[in-house]
Amino acid sequence: MKTHPLVIACLAIALSAPAGAVENVESALRTNGSETLNAFEPAREVLQLNSAVVMQDRSQLGFGVVVSADGMVLTKASEIEGKSGLSLRIGEEIYEDAKVIGVDPAWDVALLKVKAEGLTPVRWAKDSNLAQGTWVVANGSTSRARRRAMVGIISANSREIAGGPAVVLGISLGTGDNDLRIEEVAKEGGATEAGLKKGDILVSFTGTKLKNREHLLEMLKSHSPGEKVPLTYKRKGKVIKTEITLMARKEVAAEPVSRNDEMSGLISERRTSFKRVIQHDIPGNTESMGGPLLTLDGECVGMNIARANRVETFVIPMEELQEITQRLGQAAPK
Repeated sequence: MKTHPLVIACLAIALSAPAGAVENVESALRTNGSETLNAFEPAREVLQLNSAVVMQDRSQLGFGVVVSADGMVLTKASEIEGKSGLSLRIGEEIYEDAKVIGVDPAWDVALLKVKAEGLTPVRWAKDSNLAQGTWVVANGSTSRARRRAMVGIISANSREIAGGPAVVLGISLGTGDNDLRIEEVAKEGGATEAGLKKGDILVSFTGTKLKNREHLLEMLKSHSPGEKVPLTYKRKGKVIKTEITLMARKEVAAEPVSRNDEMSGLISERRTSFKRVIQHDIPGNTESMGGPLLTLDGECVGMNIARANRVETFVIPMEELQEITQRLGQAAPK
């Protein structure tokens, strides 16, 4: 197999380092040291053109992937949720008044649109099937005008990341697998507003008769926070129909923090419930999510979607990303 010129350059840098233990290698010669990153300047120039910095009042919220010449950009939805006055820096230009065209809650992806012409969209790779150990490039920290490249490798095979639904009803059910009796109702939120009380028994959700707890959880996965949906329940034998506003899981209870999480720094709130992800080991934090993951040839294989811990970053593969772009893009103004 032919070795990529950038890899050869990095090997040359490594071999030029003084002999001795790894910890004695100068910082500039390490994986994301300045000398090593100089070898990846062509990939940095690609990031400069086809990644965007997503900002609010000039403060960085994350990165984005430029997917059209006329100003459509994908980014991580939960990082911009509830934010107004968004702008994008693409190349060295700042584009004000970025509009949210659409959101895919299942993938945590939002499509933004700015008034622009002649942008450079990402060049899609043939597929996202990269072997473990393959070198990849992503956005690191950024200055006012320049993107910075960070390098690493694919560290796991593509796979599903399981997890609960992104939305909840704001209630606690009985402990049995088939028990749909309400044991507790959150003090604030959709369940209280809908009039649900302890002891009520859930019957149907969105018009579909509920079989058990797992059936309800599976149905919740296809809905978004803030949606109002029909709900039927029983109270003292009487069937009652109502409408309930779904809540984001984080509004009800925070996920438990492990020791690994505590050591990982800024990790993503949403880092589970993805049908398929690629995984790499490039260092990052919440502000570095949303940008493209590139091969050494500058081709996009996906979008960074979640910093899971100090050694794992998840990426939406390009195949799914292209489908999301096409679907959300149908709502974009012409």
